[in-house]
Amino acid sequence: MKKNIKIWLCTFLCGLLCGCCLYIHRRVIAAWLKGEPMPKAPKWHLWVKRENRRS
Repeated sequence: MKKNIKIWLCTFLCGLLCGCCLYIHRRVIAAWLKGEPMPKAPKWHLWVKRENRRS
């Protein structure tokens, strides 16, 4: 019984995290699917070149 609860909980958490990731990156995914240019990254993405970040 406890093993089933652990499997269910792990599956639920993995699904929740994947859903959050998809929601956060929805603009980038939409641009990629439509073949549009990528949107600018947020200011705090310091690993992205300055010209590709929002001001």
